Amino acid sequence: MQTIGIIGAGISGLTTAKTFRERGYKVVVLEKASAIGGVWDRNRFYINVSTQTTKNEYAYTDFPMPDHYHEWPTGEQMNEYLNNYATHFCISDSICFNVQVLDMTYNEEGWHLKTANTVSGNFQTYTFDFVVICTGTFHEKYLPPFPGMEAFTAAGGQILHSSEVTSNTLLENKDVAVVGFAKSATDIATQAADTAASCTLLYRKAQWKVPRFFGGKINLKYLLFSRFSEAFFRSYRQTAFQKLLHSIGKPLVWMQWRGVELLLKKQFRLKECGMLPAHRIEDQVSCSLGVAPEGFYEKVRTHKIRAICTEIDSFSRDGLLLKNGTIIRPDLVVMGTGFRQRLPFLNGDYQRLICNENGQFMLHRNIISPNLPMLGFVGFNSSLFSTLTSEIAANWLAEYVSGNIELPVQSDLIKERAVIEQWKKKVRPVATEFSGLCIAPFNFQHLDQLMKDMGLKTRGRNRLLQFFKPVNPAAYQRLLANLRNAGQQPRPVNLNRSAATRFSKELF
Repeated sequence: MQTIGIIGAGISGLTTAKTFRERGYKVVVLEKASAIGGVWDRNRFYINVSTQTTKNEYAYTDFPMPDHYHEWPTGEQMNEYLNNYATHFCISDSICFNVQVLDMTYNEEGWHLKTANTVSGNFQTYTFDFVVICTGTFHEKYLPPFPGMEAFTAAGGQILHSSEVTSNTLLENKDVAVVGFAKSATDIATQAADTAASCTLLYRKAQWKVPRFFGGKINLKYLLFSRFSEAFFRSYRQTAFQKLLHSIGKPLVWMQWRGVELLLKKQFRLKECGMLPAHRIEDQVSCSLGVAPEGFYEKVRTHKIRAICTEIDSFSRDGLLLKNGTIIRPDLVVMGTGFRQRLPFLNGDYQRLICNENGQFMLHRNIISPNLPMLGFVGFNSSLFSTLTSEIAANWLAEYVSGNIELPVQSDLIKERAVIEQWKKKVRPVATEFSGLCIAPFNFQHLDQLMKDMGLKTRGRNRLLQFFKPVNPAAYQRLLANLRNAGQQPRPVNLNRSAATRFSKELF
């Protein structure tokens, strides 16, 4: 029986383990934390966090969320859901907790992973035929360095990453400054406005945010999570309808987006808040598109949140000097500055095979690199409903490992990559976010590519209805049924191991 090593036990790691187990492979999951969940580990999410996507759209295809869950599940509910998923599909016994991967090397015997137990400190080496990296885009919290930070903390000030704000007691009766405008920053600022003595939000520029209900009535999923809405963005690979829409239909596209902007301006009263973005909304929509916390803009208007559009110049014992010349004196600074996508366990020679000089990942379908054929990535196709895109990617990778998907010839891969890079540069610069791994807003296009590669249908019988309906992960359960039924017997890792070994020897 062939052994598959999986790094990470978050959303993508769990579905990858399940998918390979269904096909008869022996699976070992290495998780550096003491529990499953990734970003939904109770030790990693901040107070009152919830999903950006509704529960039906954020579920796995064959494991619906309970009816009693909130429409936008809380962090606690997501943690419970993932634990129940692991238990239901018997994944837990394949997970090794508190195991941090330090280094990976490849030879003719396979991948050798040097690890350290984060509790005991003991070292151990694992050997796998194939390795899947499932560490995702939120691998390492990012705290930007500023002059004087040590002096600020030495004088009693506190600096926390947003993921460390796990209790209201950290905010109570304090003057709080929150840095950033992404989801975590505005979520925590909204909470601090009701809990802290004062709350100041520092941000470089205003970004578009969307409400859970447009106009207070229409669920955002009907406007953002359908094939129809996706067609209003200019993709590098267009359908006939998209070509028509972005040629003679350009005025319609323009009016649609200006209408959305007008609706958001009025619903959030952005001018009164002083938070009217200077850029077009269609140029921003990607994985970083945020859902506005309930009450956020109202608290900005009423000055419960003191919002300042500027940057930090430096820290000192007395507080923060801002680039607009203002000095503020918070007790606590919360950095809502996000995470960095890193692979510290993969040495530079390997990383140069999968990334360009700008740190952008160069992966076919965001899953595999022809340069390292015994290594796969799941969860590196970040989207607006990452649970589904990770699950389909896991199935694609399992089919590839089993020898049922053949990559295009090298010249075609290079040609396609050049087209994508030119598209990112000239048409859609926002596509370089998340190290080039975000597939949003082209979620359906990406899923369709993966399904076609596996020889599966991309949708059911009523194609017109499905063009306008929001994404439905349960529908993919039926489309994936043939793969699951065929995956009952163990299959060998059916890849060109000699080519991989030769490449490794040439590297080193």
